[in-house]
Amino acid sequence: MTRKKKPGKESPIPPKWDPPAPSTVYIKLKNIPYGTFKARLNQGLITTELDQIGWRLKQHIYCCGVCQKYFNEYCVTENRKVGPEDICKSFIPKQEFRNLQARPFFGKDRSLKYLSEGAKSISLSGAGKTGSVDKESEESKTTEEYYDEGLMLYKQGRLRLALEIFDRILEKAPKYFEARFYRGSSLLKLTRYEEALEAFEKALEIRPDNAVAWTNRGLVLLKLERFRAALDSFEKAISLNPGQKKARDGKEVALKYIRRSEAALEKYEQALQKNPVDAAAWFGKGSLHLKLGEREKAGEALEKATATKSDLPEAWYFRGRLLLELGSGKEALHAFERAIRTKPDYAGAWYEKGNAFLKLENEKGAMNAYGIAADLWKKKGELRKAESAFEKLRKIRER
Repeated sequence: MTRKKKPGKESPIPPKWDPPAPSTVYIKLKNIPYGTFKARLNQGLITTELDQIGWRLKQHIYCCGVCQKYFNEYCVTENRKVGPEDICKSFIPKQEFRNLQARPFFGKDRSLKYLSEGAKSISLSGAGKTGSVDKESEESKTTEEYYDEGLMLYKQGRLRLALEIFDRILEKAPKYFEARFYRGSSLLKLTRYEEALEAFEKALEIRPDNAVAWTNRGLVLLKLERFRAALDSFEKAISLNPGQKKARDGKEVALKYIRRSEAALEKYEQALQKNPVDAAAWFGKGSLHLKLGEREKAGEALEKATATKSDLPEAWYFRGRLLLELGSGKEALHAFERAIRTKPDYAGAWYEKGNAFLKLENEKGAMNAYGIAADLWKKKGELRKAESAFEKLRKIRER
């Protein structure tokens, strides 16, 4: 006997694409009341985030496949099968998809047209479940198919999987500009800035006239607090493409930090006129000269700092980094060892010690230093820095 359904009580199946408003997603992400959202909106504090969310919804980057209610092709809330590309108004992104910055920032730059609306869609059902690429089908894939898969993973925020694929491409095709570029962009989003800088610089060796790569290089240099170098990078991007808004914005930020650094530098110089043996002032002066790209002045100030007070680990660390940049591997190694002697758990100094060992072609010493740095960062919860050290270890082992 079939039970008759009461009129008006039937729940229709939601349409396959029924997205929520960006404001609804934002409120769920932040777990805030509507009143708080309205106040932030009125103050103009969240327009960029709403714009990003709206773009992700429009591009189907936010969809059932990345919803925290989606499991094994089923919606655990509605208890029914849904497609990975479907979406409803109850959508809530999984944790790893909450901080995406997926909107392409290069607009209509024809050299990067592969991010156009018509980009080929691919199945990601195999990627992500095991944490690695499905190796059974890898042999038959072309470089372009690899690239399309890596790009889609990047757009969905699966940055480590995207990196794995871009690395595979570059092993076979080291001059593949797009893979170099998105490798750098993935590393930038993962806050692995030193590696991102190296990736963008290699991309620019292939296409030195690419304004977007110059812009991203500038963004990485800002994160590394190398303000003068960042300014130069943004100005190069603007000279190649005056329409680069990100480059113009970055230039303004770099100029602001340069002005602040110069003002702080004056204060340190005044302090040193009163007390020429103020080691902290010499260190502050040296670090500011580094930010301003004034290497010679930085070297002199940091040398004064370490001579005045020999147990300043940060001064030894910065002095070591400068010496390493100038090609003085042995002196840099000595500086990092002095930093570690004073502060044995100084993970950054251990990591740079590994770089110094590599410069001196001592792979065994480098592996030991990177391993210690990784362990120290991991214990401190700085997992992305630890990841950079582990990546250095992996590359040495694969040689």
